[in-house]
Amino acid sequence: MEYREPVRGLRIYVPTSLSIGHGQDDVRGGLATIERIMLKECENEYNTVFCTVKEVRGKSYNWRYLLSNQDKWAIKYDKQIARNDPDYYDYGSY
Repeated sequence: MEYREPVRGLRIYVPTSLSIGHGQDDVRGGLATIERIMLKECENEYNTVFCTVKEVRGKSYNWRYLLSNQDKWAIKYDKQIARNDPDYYDYGSY
């Protein structure tokens, strides 16, 4: 996929992310809508543009990483909508 600038309202795919020790932050990947775009000053130009999406609260995503994986995630997630998928399992009760 060719590089393009992020635009508020653009529908994109975001990945599933799971945290074994902090399941409250788990995310089910799928389609999402860009809500906010943030520019960060950094020596490495790969890490300068981040965005948040409406469907997933509390996370920001590296724009170039998202863009480079859109074709793969379009096949994987198809029409699935991204969402927070918290896991509140009490790991201390073993």
